Amino acid sequence: MNSAIVIKPLTAADRGRLEILCRECTDFFELVEGQPGGSETAAEILGPLPSNVTFGAKSIFGLERGNELIGAVELLAGFPLPNEWYVGLLFLRPDARGAGAGTMAWENLRERMKREGAVAARLIVQKQNPGARRFWERQGFAVEKEIVAKVGKLESQAWRLRLSFEAVAQQGVAAFVGGASNIRQRAARPNQSK
Repeated sequence: MNSAIVIKPLTAADRGRLEILCRECTDFFELVEGQPGGSETAAEILGPLPSNVTFGAKSIFGLERGNELIGAVELLAGFPLPNEWYVGLLFLRPDARGAGAGTMAWENLRERMKREGAVAARLIVQKQNPGARRFWERQGFAVEKEIVAKVGKLESQAWRLRLSFEAVAQQGVAAFVGGASNIRQRAARPNQSK
């Protein structure tokens, strides 16, 4: 099923499709923002960086299966440091969760980040979304710091996580040598995955 998932950039022309996806993911937005997803959410995702983020290049990607938009990812290149990327959002339609689509998307985008010179990625996960923390820890992220994040209508405890691509590469080499066979807080919205 994951082989049929394609990752494509989203633009303003995709706003209607993204609005539908945000509504379909209302459970996620209510959990992390305290408000349902919809047209305002889609506009914020596709819109410019918030005024308190003064650098970085924002990219939005859609996860498509057939002609259906089943998920979206927001990335900020060069934030908070020039050679780091920030994962603002990764969210999936409820029927696409738990089937490997998030992992496939992350692996694809992680490789893109590395090709473009990133040495690390960061993100924020709110404590009311422990499933997201488990997901990101399975991808190699580790808690860097506990913080308070305000997203939408919610102010909540959160974890800031970081993944060093250099450490992942070293672990891969160690595993190979050991004979292993398997080698939006978007400034205003912390990353969550459900």
